[in-house]
Amino acid sequence: MSHRRAPRGGRTGAGGWGWLARGLLVLAALTALGSVALAVFLNSLRANLPDLATLYRPPSQATRIYAANGELIASLYRENRAYVRLSEIPAVLQQAVIAIEDERFYQHRGVDVRGILRAAWRNLTRQSVVEGGSTITQQLARNLFLTPRRTLDRKLQEILLAVEIERRLTKDEILERYLNQVYFGGGAYGVEMASRLFFGKSARDLSLPEAALLAGVIQAPSRYSPFDNFAAAKRRQEVVLDRMVELGFLRPDQAEVAKKALLHLSPGPRNLGLVGVRAPYFVSYLLPFLVERYGEDAVYNGGLQVYTTVDPRLQAIAQQVITQGVEEARRGGLRVTQGALVAVEPRTGRILAMVGGVDFSRSQFNRAWQARRQPGSAFKPFIYTAALENGVSPDRVLLDAPVEYRVAGWGYWRPKNYDGTYWGPIPLRVALEHSRNIPAIRMLVELGPQTVIDTARRMGIRSPLQPNLSLALGTSEVTALEMAAAFATLAAGGVYAEPVAITRVLDAKGRVLDDFQPHRRVAVRPEVAYLMTDLLRGVILRGTGRAADVGRPAAGKTGTTDDYRNAWFVGYTPELAVAVWVGNDDNSPTNRVVGGSVPARLWARFVKRALVGRPPSDFPVPEGLLQVPVCVKHAPDGTCERQGWRAVLRGAEPSPSPAPEGRATSPPAEAASRPGGVALLQPRDGAEVTSPFVVEGRTAPGAEVRLVVVMEGGPSAVQVVDAQLAVGPDGSFGYTVESPLRFSGARYRVTVEARGPDGAVGTATVTVRER
Repeated sequence: MSHRRAPRGGRTGAGGWGWLARGLLVLAALTALGSVALAVFLNSLRANLPDLATLYRPPSQATRIYAANGELIASLYRENRAYVRLSEIPAVLQQAVIAIEDERFYQHRGVDVRGILRAAWRNLTRQSVVEGGSTITQQLARNLFLTPRRTLDRKLQEILLAVEIERRLTKDEILERYLNQVYFGGGAYGVEMASRLFFGKSARDLSLPEAALLAGVIQAPSRYSPFDNFAAAKRRQEVVLDRMVELGFLRPDQAEVAKKALLHLSPGPRNLGLVGVRAPYFVSYLLPFLVERYGEDAVYNGGLQVYTTVDPRLQAIAQQVITQGVEEARRGGLRVTQGALVAVEPRTGRILAMVGGVDFSRSQFNRAWQARRQPGSAFKPFIYTAALENGVSPDRVLLDAPVEYRVAGWGYWRPKNYDGTYWGPIPLRVALEHSRNIPAIRMLVELGPQTVIDTARRMGIRSPLQPNLSLALGTSEVTALEMAAAFATLAAGGVYAEPVAITRVLDAKGRVLDDFQPHRRVAVRPEVAYLMTDLLRGVILRGTGRAADVGRPAAGKTGTTDDYRNAWFVGYTPELAVAVWVGNDDNSPTNRVVGGSVPARLWARFVKRALVGRPPSDFPVPEGLLQVPVCVKHAPDGTCERQGWRAVLRGAEPSPSPAPEGRATSPPAEAASRPGGVALLQPRDGAEVTSPFVVEGRTAPGAEVRLVVVMEGGPSAVQVVDAQLAVGPDGSFGYTVESPLRFSGARYRVTVEARGPDGAVGTATVTVRER
């Protein structure tokens, strides 16, 4: 019996072909399933495509801005698009756009694979984005129908839409719609409005250099804006001209001439949509926030519905008051050309009115929040608020007498009062009412600049504040909006409400995008706020702000800077906090305009009209205050002739006022007046300070004073000051200590040595600690 062995290779071959056949079947099945899935997916995308009827409708939706009462105050860029036919658009502009955006526009059918690969290669070789991959048709589809979200399904929808647009429209129709739809920045949509924005002319009149620059802006309007970055716009223009040469639209010599041609940009408004709206300065304040939060396209073309806090009646009054008031001052020879006004609701922070100049059509610069100006004496309430917080009584006696401070690296500073006079010992209340500089400086020295800065920060000042002695004179610049909000803190019983201009934003379909609520926090204690309000009421009733008397409870402060460059009045009632500034854009001096004149009158004019028909209300008295007897009128012999009542902090009842510095009735003054005697008045022994801090003291007139400050607490003691100090006629001296090695917990040993005219020597030493 024979046995035949089957060939090994034959058996193996049959099995291999079986596996291969099964693999092919699986692959075919997967391919079929994939095709079905792809078809289902594409059909789903097609089913969700927007209605292409939009192609035949007028483009864009205006963003509408509403006042607090629902009135429409602005339709942003309602006329920012002027539709022009392709026949009215210069051929050079059409060619420039095609050259830089889609060179194969007339060859492809909506999507250009070669163009995508070419753009990727050029961007890679030049190591920057010089060309995009989307065709003009794709860009039109995206601009008309899709959101800017970068997702795969959105890109596929863009491709499908582009193909469908190509089926429905001719190439010239697509190009015409694109040139009227594309965004150029600055609120300008379409070539006609862009031409007016950048060059002040119609698109039909554009030259080749202008057309090339315009075409270059399309890729990135913010980056290539000739207003904001002319150098980048010019480089981009040259790229466009080079591409036009490569494609045969221009000869090289034509391109070179165009590159060298001067470009004359329009001097007109760079923001086409704001001239003519009912509250242009207020709307201009909103725009940066809206653009940052929602994007330029949504703000300028997305049909947003923005509900704001502005009161149209108050806004109209504010604009009229500033425009007429500045014109009156100008005609009166006071050399005032500009002004600003901000009105805030104290308990909510809602901005009720904002005027940033006399005429928005002439100047879009918003002086209410974009301009920082020195507040002068309008800053003093922050000093005295800090003083009240630290236990100083409103009836504390302060010395209004010449003083001299030596400032390290600068020399001697001898501040003066506005009128050049000195009143001697006066109550804090009188010093504030009559805006005396020297008592405010002395109080700043006593508290320390950083203490005052901290108080101002809590109350709403955001601008940089310098911790030096001139802070008491209002030399650090602030905005009118900050000042109105900070004074509103006092009107609201010590609660700071962050300024808010927008309450609600909806999209074009009415869906809520944001619902803004007031942000409030306690900045100063209620009893401190009330006492400060009581002091500031005296400014209007008896002091420098009498022109601001409106016949109802009100408080405020005047402010005037050196050479009369800035004049302020900032004040409030229980219902309203208002800041008024007048001056000149070039910071030139006015003709002796002070805060108690033009600004106070304009403030009163606005407040009276704003609150007409509303019964007067008083500031509520908080808990924590006591009514104590005080002398409101003294007899010639110093006794009390008439007694009254005044609210004071519980625990801070007035005691017999200490004698002013320099009088021989207090122990330090007595010690200082003796031969060789010296007294350190500031800082107190054991106090906490923040460098730079002020050393102030008194000795006998004519004495020589040496100051030595040693810092301890580190690896070794370091001498930071060794200086001879000038002594004033009354024996006072001062010095600002700036430690180059400041750190928390450092100890400073402050020693002064005084050598009297008779050779007698006295010393005084205190030790303080860095916060």
